[in-house]
Amino acid sequence: SSGSLSAAAVERYLEAMAREAGLRAPSVGHVRFTSVFFGGGTPSALSARHFRRLWATLNRHFTLEPAAEVTLEANPESVRPALLEAWVEAGVNRLSMGAQSFDPRELEMLGRIHSAARPAEAVALARAHGFRRLSLDLMFGFPGHDPERWRATIEAALELDPGHLSAYCYIPEPGTPLGDAVGRGEQRLPEPEVQADMYDVLALHLGAAGYRCYETSNFCRPNEEARHNLVYWLRRPYLGLGPSAHGLWGEERYGNFYAMARWAGALEARVPPESEREVESERSLAQEIVMLGLRLADGVDPADHSERIWLMVERRYRRAFERAQASGRLERTERGGVRIPPRFRFVADDVVARVEADAESGASAGGPGLDLDHDPVQRKGATQRLTLVRRASYL
Repeated sequence: SSGSLSAAAVERYLEAMAREAGLRAPSVGHVRFTSVFFGGGTPSALSARHFRRLWATLNRHFTLEPAAEVTLEANPESVRPALLEAWVEAGVNRLSMGAQSFDPRELEMLGRIHSAARPAEAVALARAHGFRRLSLDLMFGFPGHDPERWRATIEAALELDPGHLSAYCYIPEPGTPLGDAVGRGEQRLPEPEVQADMYDVLALHLGAAGYRCYETSNFCRPNEEARHNLVYWLRRPYLGLGPSAHGLWGEERYGNFYAMARWAGALEARVPPESEREVESERSLAQEIVMLGLRLADGVDPADHSERIWLMVERRYRRAFERAQASGRLERTERGGVRIPPRFRFVADDVVARVEADAESGASAGGPGLDLDHDPVQRKGATQRLTLVRRASYL
Protein backbone atom coordinates (compact mmCIF):
# COMPACT_ATOMS: atom_id res chain seq x y z
CA SER A 1 0.00 0.00 0.00
CA SER A 2 1.05 3.65 -0.27
CA GLY A 3 -0.01 4.99 3.09
CA SER A 4 -2.76 7.59 3.02
CA LEU A 5 -2.52 8.29 -0.73
CA SER A 6 -4.86 6.64 -3.23
CA ALA A 7 -3.41 4.72 -6.18
CA ALA A 8 -4.49 7.52 -8.53
CA ALA A 9 -2.88 10.18 -6.31
CA VAL A 10 0.40 8.24 -6.15
CA GLU A 11 0.44 7.84 -9.93
CA ARG A 12 -0.23 11.54 -10.46
CA TYR A 13 2.48 12.44 -7.96
CA LEU A 14 5.11 10.23 -9.60
CA GLU A 15 4.28 11.51 -13.08
CA ALA A 16 4.47 15.11 -11.85
CA MET A 17 7.83 14.45 -10.19
CA ALA A 18 9.14 13.14 -13.51
CA ARG A 19 7.87 16.30 -15.24
CA GLU A 20 9.47 18.61 -12.69
CA ALA A 21 12.77 16.74 -12.82
CA GLY A 22 12.75 17.12 -16.60
CA LEU A 23 11.86 20.80 -16.27
CA ARG A 24 14.70 21.62 -13.86
CA ALA A 25 17.43 19.33 -15.19
CA PRO A 26 18.54 21.63 -18.07
CA SER A 27 19.39 24.45 -15.63
CA VAL A 28 21.60 22.06 -13.65
CA GLY A 29 23.86 20.97 -16.49
CA HIS A 30 26.56 18.48 -15.53
CA VAL A 31 26.55 19.26 -11.81
CA ARG A 32 27.22 16.29 -9.52
CA PHE A 33 25.09 16.49 -6.39
CA THR A 34 26.68 15.85 -3.00
CA SER A 35 23.49 15.10 -1.08
CA VAL A 36 19.85 14.11 -1.45
CA PHE A 37 17.19 14.51 1.22
CA PHE A 38 13.81 12.80 1.01
CA GLY A 39 11.67 14.78 3.42
CA GLY A 40 8.09 15.57 4.27
CA GLY A 41 5.44 12.85 4.16
CA THR A 42 6.45 11.04 0.98
CA PRO A 43 8.74 8.29 2.37
CA SER A 44 5.90 7.09 4.60
CA ALA A 45 3.35 7.39 1.77
CA LEU A 46 5.17 5.49 -1.00
CA SER A 47 5.38 1.72 -1.26
CA ALA A 48 8.70 0.04 -2.02
CA ARG A 49 7.75 -0.27 -5.70
CA HIS A 50 6.80 3.37 -5.97
CA PHE A 51 9.93 4.52 -4.17
CA ARG A 52 12.07 2.58 -6.65
CA ARG A 53 10.27 4.36 -9.47
CA LEU A 54 10.88 7.77 -7.90
CA TRP A 55 14.57 6.95 -7.45
CA ALA A 56 14.84 5.87 -11.10
CA THR A 57 13.38 9.24 -12.13
CA LEU A 58 15.99 11.14 -10.15
CA ASN A 59 18.82 9.04 -11.54
CA ARG A 60 17.59 9.59 -15.08
CA HIS A 61 17.85 13.37 -14.75
CA PHE A 62 20.59 14.04 -12.18
CA THR A 63 24.07 12.78 -11.29
CA LEU A 64 25.26 12.08 -7.74
CA GLU A 65 28.76 12.10 -6.35
CA PRO A 66 29.85 8.51 -5.58
CA ALA A 67 30.07 9.35 -1.86
CA ALA A 68 26.87 11.43 -1.78
CA GLU A 69 24.88 11.51 1.45
CA VAL A 70 21.36 10.22 0.76
CA THR A 71 19.05 10.83 3.73
CA LEU A 72 15.49 9.64 4.09
CA GLU A 73 13.16 11.09 6.73
CA ALA A 74 10.74 8.52 8.14
CA ASN A 75 8.33 8.10 11.00
CA PRO A 76 9.16 5.10 13.23
CA GLU A 77 5.86 3.37 12.41
CA SER A 78 6.64 3.44 8.66
CA VAL A 79 9.98 1.62 8.95
CA ARG A 80 9.25 -1.86 7.60
CA PRO A 81 11.49 -4.55 6.03
CA ALA A 82 10.14 -4.19 2.47
CA LEU A 83 10.66 -0.43 2.52
CA LEU A 84 14.10 -0.71 4.11
CA GLU A 85 15.15 -3.09 1.34
CA ALA A 86 13.96 -0.63 -1.32
CA TRP A 87 15.70 2.28 0.38
CA VAL A 88 19.01 0.42 0.68
CA GLU A 89 18.77 -0.81 -2.91
CA ALA A 90 18.25 2.77 -4.09
CA GLY A 91 21.34 4.00 -2.28
CA VAL A 92 19.83 5.62 0.81
CA ASN A 93 22.65 5.60 3.36
CA ARG A 94 21.28 7.75 6.18
CA LEU A 95 17.96 7.43 8.02
CA SER A 96 16.39 10.20 10.10
CA MET A 97 13.52 9.21 12.40
CA GLY A 98 11.14 11.39 14.39
CA ALA A 99 11.09 9.63 17.77
CA GLN A 100 10.14 12.82 19.72
CA SER A 101 9.72 10.93 23.03
CA PHE A 102 9.81 7.46 24.59
CA ASP A 103 6.95 8.13 27.01
CA PRO A 104 3.47 7.00 25.86
CA ARG A 105 1.72 9.92 27.58
CA GLU A 106 4.01 12.44 25.92
CA LEU A 107 3.62 10.80 22.51
CA GLU A 108 -0.16 10.96 22.84
CA MET A 109 0.00 14.63 23.82
CA LEU A 110 2.22 15.39 20.81
CA GLY A 111 -0.19 13.60 18.49
CA ARG A 112 2.25 10.83 17.53
CA ILE A 113 0.78 7.48 16.58
CA HIS A 114 3.80 5.24 17.22
CA SER A 115 4.26 3.39 20.51
CA ALA A 116 6.99 4.23 23.02
CA ALA A 117 8.86 1.06 22.04
CA ARG A 118 8.60 1.60 18.29
CA PRO A 119 11.69 3.86 17.79
CA ALA A 120 13.96 1.19 19.31
CA GLU A 121 12.36 -1.47 17.11
CA ALA A 122 12.78 0.73 14.01
CA VAL A 123 16.44 1.42 14.83
CA ALA A 124 17.11 -2.32 15.23
CA LEU A 125 15.37 -3.05 11.92
CA ALA A 126 17.33 -0.33 10.13
CA ARG A 127 20.65 -1.61 11.45
CA ALA A 128 19.73 -5.17 10.47
CA HIS A 129 19.27 -3.91 6.91
CA GLY A 130 22.67 -2.24 6.83
CA PHE A 131 22.00 1.34 7.91
CA ARG A 132 25.02 2.70 9.78
CA ARG A 133 24.12 6.40 9.81
CA LEU A 134 21.05 7.05 11.96
CA SER A 135 19.56 10.25 13.37
CA LEU A 136 16.77 10.71 15.91
CA ASP A 137 14.57 13.79 16.41
CA LEU A 138 13.48 14.64 19.96
CA MET A 139 11.05 17.25 21.32
CA PHE A 140 11.14 19.15 24.62
CA GLY A 141 9.46 22.06 26.35
CA PHE A 142 5.83 21.11 25.66
CA PRO A 143 3.04 21.42 28.29
CA GLY A 144 3.71 19.32 31.38
CA HIS A 145 7.32 18.68 30.45
CA ASP A 146 10.08 19.12 33.03
CA PRO A 147 13.87 18.60 33.19
CA GLU A 148 13.62 15.20 34.92
CA ARG A 149 11.32 13.69 32.30
CA TRP A 150 13.49 15.24 29.60
CA ARG A 151 16.59 13.66 31.11
CA ALA A 152 14.89 10.25 30.88
CA THR A 153 14.12 10.85 27.19
CA ILE A 154 17.74 11.78 26.47
CA GLU A 155 19.01 8.68 28.25
CA ALA A 156 16.58 6.47 26.31
CA ALA A 157 17.80 8.01 23.05
CA LEU A 158 21.45 7.49 23.98
CA GLU A 159 20.76 3.80 24.66
CA LEU A 160 19.98 3.48 20.93
CA ASP A 161 23.43 4.91 20.11
CA PRO A 162 22.53 7.10 17.10
CA GLY A 163 25.34 9.00 15.43
CA HIS A 164 23.20 12.13 15.27
CA LEU A 165 20.50 13.71 17.46
CA SER A 166 18.28 16.70 16.75
CA ALA A 167 16.31 18.27 19.61
CA TYR A 168 13.70 20.98 19.13
CA CYS A 169 11.87 23.11 21.66
CA TYR A 170 8.12 22.75 21.15
CA ILE A 171 6.35 25.60 19.33
CA PRO A 172 2.51 25.54 19.40
CA GLU A 173 1.14 24.93 15.91
CA PRO A 174 -2.37 26.27 15.26
CA GLY A 175 -4.67 23.66 13.81
CA THR A 176 -3.27 20.84 15.93
CA PRO A 177 -5.09 19.67 19.09
CA LEU A 178 -2.22 20.58 21.41
CA GLY A 179 -1.44 23.85 19.66
CA ASP A 180 -5.08 24.91 19.86
CA ALA A 181 -5.28 23.89 23.53
CA VAL A 182 -2.27 26.10 24.27
CA GLY A 183 -3.89 28.93 22.32
CA ARG A 184 -7.08 28.63 24.38
CA GLY A 185 -5.11 28.61 27.62
CA GLU A 186 -6.12 25.04 28.47
CA GLN A 187 -2.50 23.90 28.36
CA ARG A 188 0.48 25.92 29.54
CA LEU A 189 4.02 25.77 28.29
CA PRO A 190 6.89 25.54 30.79
CA GLU A 191 8.37 28.91 31.69
CA PRO A 192 11.17 30.08 29.35
CA GLU A 193 13.68 29.61 32.18
CA VAL A 194 12.62 25.96 32.51
CA GLN A 195 12.91 25.42 28.76
CA ALA A 196 16.40 26.94 28.92
CA ASP A 197 17.27 24.55 31.76
CA MET A 198 16.13 21.66 29.56
CA TYR A 199 18.45 22.80 26.80
CA ASP A 200 21.32 22.90 29.30
CA VAL A 201 20.46 19.35 30.41
CA LEU A 202 20.55 18.30 26.75
CA ALA A 203 23.90 19.94 26.03
CA LEU A 204 25.53 18.54 29.18
CA HIS A 205 24.24 14.97 28.70
CA LEU A 206 25.12 14.78 25.03
CA GLY A 207 28.49 16.44 25.55
CA ALA A 208 29.38 13.88 28.22
CA ALA A 209 28.35 11.11 25.81
CA GLY A 210 30.72 12.35 23.10
CA TYR A 211 28.32 14.39 20.99
CA ARG A 212 29.27 17.84 19.68
CA CYS A 213 26.70 20.60 19.30
CA TYR A 214 27.51 21.79 15.77
CA GLU A 215 24.24 23.70 15.31
CA THR A 216 21.83 25.03 17.92
CA SER A 217 19.47 22.04 17.67
CA ASN A 218 21.83 19.42 16.27
CA PHE A 219 24.38 17.17 17.98
CA CYS A 220 26.59 14.47 16.52
CA ARG A 221 29.43 12.07 17.06
CA PRO A 222 32.67 12.84 15.15
CA ASN A 223 32.12 13.06 11.37
CA GLU A 224 28.38 12.42 11.72
CA GLU A 225 27.15 15.92 10.83
CA ALA A 226 24.13 16.05 8.53
CA ARG A 227 25.97 17.24 5.44
CA HIS A 228 22.70 18.06 3.75
CA ASN A 229 21.59 20.43 6.50
CA LEU A 230 24.96 22.17 6.39
CA VAL A 231 24.11 23.07 2.79
CA TYR A 232 21.17 25.11 4.11
CA TRP A 233 23.03 26.70 7.01
CA LEU A 234 26.04 27.61 4.87
CA ARG A 235 23.68 28.87 2.17
CA ARG A 236 24.92 26.59 -0.58
CA PRO A 237 22.78 26.06 -3.71
CA TYR A 238 20.15 23.35 -3.68
CA LEU A 239 17.38 22.16 -5.95
CA GLY A 240 13.90 21.55 -4.56
CA LEU A 241 11.42 19.19 -6.22
CA GLY A 242 7.87 18.37 -5.16
CA PRO A 243 4.91 20.17 -3.57
CA SER A 244 6.00 22.83 -1.02
CA ALA A 245 9.67 22.37 -1.99
CA HIS A 246 12.01 25.36 -1.95
CA GLY A 247 15.23 25.82 -3.86
CA LEU A 248 18.16 28.21 -4.13
CA TRP A 249 19.91 28.12 -7.49
CA GLY A 250 22.21 30.72 -8.97
CA GLU A 251 20.94 34.11 -7.85
CA GLU A 252 17.32 33.05 -7.45
CA ARG A 253 15.26 31.48 -4.70
CA TYR A 254 11.97 29.75 -5.50
CA GLY A 255 9.14 27.97 -3.73
CA ASN A 256 6.66 25.47 -5.15
CA PHE A 257 2.92 25.39 -4.58
CA TYR A 258 2.08 23.74 -1.26
CA ALA A 259 -0.99 21.78 -2.37
CA MET A 260 -0.17 18.66 -4.34
CA ALA A 261 -3.11 19.17 -6.74
CA ARG A 262 -2.02 22.69 -7.67
CA TRP A 263 1.65 21.66 -8.00
CA ALA A 264 0.79 18.69 -10.23
CA GLY A 265 -1.72 20.74 -12.23
CA ALA A 266 0.91 23.34 -13.12
CA LEU A 267 3.30 20.64 -14.33
CA GLU A 268 0.56 18.98 -16.37
CA ALA A 269 0.04 22.38 -18.03
CA ARG A 270 3.82 22.49 -18.66
CA VAL A 271 4.41 25.60 -16.53
CA PRO A 272 6.74 25.97 -13.51
CA PRO A 273 4.88 24.85 -10.35
CA GLU A 274 6.10 27.85 -8.36
CA SER A 275 4.19 30.10 -5.99
CA GLU A 276 7.19 32.41 -5.62
CA ARG A 277 10.54 33.25 -7.23
CA GLU A 278 12.84 36.13 -6.45
CA VAL A 279 16.32 37.39 -7.14
CA GLU A 280 17.92 37.92 -3.75
CA SER A 281 18.86 41.46 -2.84
CA GLU A 282 22.05 42.50 -1.07
CA ARG A 283 20.07 42.97 2.13
CA SER A 284 18.32 39.58 2.07
CA LEU A 285 21.58 37.82 1.19
CA ALA A 286 23.40 39.39 4.13
CA GLN A 287 20.48 38.66 6.46
CA GLU A 288 20.45 34.99 5.49
CA ILE A 289 24.20 34.59 5.92
CA VAL A 290 24.02 36.03 9.44
CA MET A 291 20.73 34.43 10.50
CA LEU A 292 21.73 30.93 9.36
CA GLY A 293 25.43 31.16 10.17
CA LEU A 294 24.92 32.22 13.77
CA ARG A 295 23.02 28.99 14.46
CA LEU A 296 26.23 27.07 13.78
CA ALA A 297 28.64 26.46 16.65
CA ASP A 298 31.46 27.70 14.43
CA GLY A 299 29.45 30.82 13.62
CA VAL A 300 29.63 32.95 10.51
CA ASP A 301 32.99 32.26 8.89
CA PRO A 302 34.55 34.50 6.21
CA ALA A 303 36.09 31.40 4.61
CA ASP A 304 32.61 30.16 3.71
CA HIS A 305 31.91 33.15 1.46
CA SER A 306 33.55 35.12 -1.33
CA GLU A 307 35.55 38.17 -0.30
CA ARG A 308 33.09 40.67 -1.75
CA ILE A 309 30.12 39.03 -0.04
CA TRP A 310 31.95 38.97 3.30
CA LEU A 311 32.82 42.66 2.90
CA MET A 312 29.14 43.32 2.31
CA VAL A 313 28.23 41.45 5.53
CA GLU A 314 30.84 43.35 7.56
CA ARG A 315 29.70 46.65 6.07
CA ARG A 316 26.10 46.05 7.14
CA TYR A 317 26.72 44.32 10.47
CA ARG A 318 30.04 45.58 11.82
CA ARG A 319 28.54 47.94 14.41
CA ALA A 320 25.84 45.44 15.36
CA PHE A 321 28.51 42.78 15.84
CA GLU A 322 30.50 45.15 18.06
CA ARG A 323 27.48 45.90 20.26
CA ALA A 324 26.68 42.21 20.64
CA GLN A 325 30.32 41.52 21.52
CA ALA A 326 30.23 44.20 24.19
CA SER A 327 27.23 42.49 25.82
CA GLY A 328 28.86 39.05 25.57
CA ARG A 329 26.27 37.69 23.14
CA LEU A 330 28.78 37.37 20.30
CA GLU A 331 32.48 36.64 20.15
CA ARG A 332 35.00 36.99 17.34
CA THR A 333 36.58 33.82 15.99
CA GLU A 334 40.24 33.29 15.17
CA ARG A 335 39.43 33.54 11.46
CA GLY A 336 37.68 36.89 11.80
CA GLY A 337 34.11 35.66 11.91
CA VAL A 338 31.54 35.81 14.71
CA ARG A 339 29.75 33.17 16.76
CA ILE A 340 27.34 32.90 19.67
CA PRO A 341 28.99 31.64 22.91
CA PRO A 342 27.57 28.35 24.23
CA ARG A 343 25.81 30.04 27.16
CA PHE A 344 23.60 32.03 24.74
CA ARG A 345 23.03 29.21 22.23
CA PHE A 346 19.49 28.39 23.40
CA VAL A 347 18.42 32.00 22.75
CA ALA A 348 20.21 32.17 19.39
CA ASP A 349 17.07 33.46 17.67
CA ASP A 350 16.86 36.35 20.16
CA VAL A 351 20.54 37.17 19.63
CA VAL A 352 20.05 37.19 15.86
CA ALA A 353 16.96 39.41 16.18
CA ARG A 354 18.91 41.88 18.33
CA VAL A 355 21.80 41.94 15.85
CA GLU A 356 19.42 42.49 12.94
CA ALA A 357 17.59 45.30 14.75
CA ASP A 358 20.90 47.03 15.49
CA ALA A 359 22.03 46.63 11.87
CA GLU A 360 18.71 47.98 10.60
CA SER A 361 18.87 51.04 12.85
CA GLY A 362 22.40 51.66 11.59
CA ALA A 363 21.29 51.38 7.97
CA SER A 364 18.32 53.70 8.47
CA ALA A 365 20.62 56.24 10.09
CA GLY A 366 22.31 56.82 6.77
CA GLY A 367 24.58 53.82 6.36
CA PRO A 368 25.64 53.40 2.72
CA GLY A 369 24.16 50.59 0.65
CA LEU A 370 25.99 48.31 -1.74
CA ASP A 371 24.18 46.45 -4.50
CA LEU A 372 26.12 43.45 -5.78
CA ASP A 373 25.59 40.88 -8.45
CA HIS A 374 26.52 37.65 -6.72
CA ASP A 375 26.85 33.97 -7.42
CA PRO A 376 26.38 31.79 -4.31
CA VAL A 377 27.75 28.73 -6.09
CA GLN A 378 31.11 28.19 -4.41
CA ARG A 379 33.55 26.04 -6.36
CA LYS A 380 35.52 23.46 -4.38
CA GLY A 381 38.12 22.14 -6.79
CA ALA A 382 36.32 20.80 -9.84
CA THR A 383 33.13 19.98 -7.97
CA GLN A 384 30.45 22.42 -6.87
CA ARG A 385 28.93 21.80 -3.45
CA LEU A 386 25.34 21.30 -4.43
CA THR A 387 22.40 19.45 -3.08
CA LEU A 388 19.25 17.91 -4.41
CA VAL A 389 16.36 18.30 -2.03
CA ARG A 390 12.89 16.89 -2.40
CA ARG A 391 10.07 17.56 -0.04
CA ALA A 392 6.43 16.63 -0.39
CA SER A 393 3.19 17.19 1.45
CA TYR A 394 0.18 14.94 1.80
CA LEU A 395 -2.95 15.73 -0.19
